[in-house]
Parts: sequence; C-alpha cells; structure tokens
Amino acid sequence: MKAFRNALYQFAWQSTFAEAWAEAYYRRKRAEGKSHSMAVRALANGWVRIIQAMWLQRLPYAASTFLAAQQAHAGQVA
Repeated sequence: MKAFRNALYQFAWQSTFAEAWAEAYYRRKRAEGKSHSMAVRALANGWVRIIQAMWLQRLPYAASTFLAAQQAHAGQVA
C-alpha cells in the first residue's frame, strides 16, 4: 500500500507541471499555510476522486470535463 500512496503522491506532484488547475490547487494550498507534502497529498486526494469518476463512467481523462464539473460545483458551494 505504501508504494501505491507514493505513486499517487508522485503523480500528483508531476501533474502540477502539466495541468494548470493542479498547479493552481497546489499553490492555493500552500498559500493556506500547508506544507509541500500536505499540499501534494491534498492534490492526490483530488486526483483519486477524478480517477474514480473516470473508472465508474468508463471515460478517459479530459481536462475540459473536469473544469466544467469544477465550475458547476463552485456555483453550488457559493
């Protein structure tokens, strides 16, 4: 299980270089006072939710789909 957690952690960190929303999320967590490790773990948890949704819906990852869902959710939270 430790290897899986490490893989998710590394995946989340590397995603900050490829996905603008992931970098923004990481920076927001750091601005909240979270350590690097805490911010990456929080991002990894977000990725787990995305991966689970992809698995259940049998769909490939699409940043546009994620961003649309994120916008819809933001409107409900506010």
